[in-house]
Amino acid sequence: MTGAAPLHALARGDGDGAGLLHHLLVDQAIKVALVLVALLVPALGMRLIWKKAGRAGPPRRDDR
Repeated sequence: MTGAAPLHALARGDGDGAGLLHHLLVDQAIKVALVLVALLVPALGMRLIWKKAGRAGPPRRDDR
């Protein structure tokens, strides 16, 4: 099984394996950040629309 050798090198951190592992971890972190931003932006937009549409309840007046 020649495909298993690079995986063992990654696990041990031998040679260029550490650089490849770092690259894969950074790539995964970037993808997670993109997904979080992609979920956060529509959620904030929906909240803003919901508030502007008047569905958030009556406006509060603090001067009572």
